[in-house]
Amino acid sequence: MVNVEAENHKSLGNKLFAEHRYEDAIKEYSTAIIKDSTERIYYTNRALCYSKLEKYDQAINDTRKAIDLDNTTVKAYYLLGQALIEKKQYTEALAKLKIAYELAMQQKVRYINDILQALLTARKKKWDGEEVKRLEREWELLRYVKGLVENERATQLEQIKDTEDIEKTEEINYNSDERLAAIQEVFKQSQSHPRPPLPQAYLDPISFNVIHDPCITPDGITYERHSLLEHFAKNGHFDPITRSPCTEKDLIPNLSLRESIEDFLKDNGWAADY
Repeated sequence: MVNVEAENHKSLGNKLFAEHRYEDAIKEYSTAIIKDSTERIYYTNRALCYSKLEKYDQAINDTRKAIDLDNTTVKAYYLLGQALIEKKQYTEALAKLKIAYELAMQQKVRYINDILQALLTARKKKWDGEEVKRLEREWELLRYVKGLVENERATQLEQIKDTEDIEKTEEINYNSDERLAAIQEVFKQSQSHPRPPLPQAYLDPISFNVIHDPCITPDGITYERHSLLEHFAKNGHFDPITRSPCTEKDLIPNLSLRESIEDFLKDNGWAADY
């Protein structure tokens, strides 16, 4: 049975949200939750307000509660994924956004493109974070190795300090400087390795984005599934390139390409927002 009082507070919250009065909208959604704590839309609406205010911990709590109440709600998974991105929890964000995408395709929601974009963002930021950690490890190794060379220099100079052997001193310094220069060059080369080209087969011929859910038409051309479905809805049931008749039931998942793209992006996350 619909709780009329709760619905009234939700409606007022929606009005306040439309006016960008997010704090006031939160109060109304909170009252709706007090009146009826079993309605997941009150939690997702409040979570959206929290996200607008960049209060991501609260948004995460509300979306998790909404999922507990209804684990088929696309909005909750989508908002949760976005909030997790902001909290730099990229692995879980990817997992939640993938669920959001699968549910969105089943339920044919209107904002699938937004979910796909969030997926690409999560992939890119996950890779960026891992790249920063990799560079930090390499810089630490460089400092350590250069420190060994400097310690060896200091030890050798200490051993001859009483001899006042200028020629030997110059030799020690020359050799040490040469080693340091060689180490620096090796490190520089490791940082400048070229990125592999992004295979054109990984790009959707319609949106030109990296494909997330590849499918093949009867003519053997692979597209992003959602791009094709949008094309069918707007232009009719035919292959965009060959113009041959084609419907959703004719599409075949390209699982091998999907796996190849996943593997490529693991090591080349920069390509996610190509």
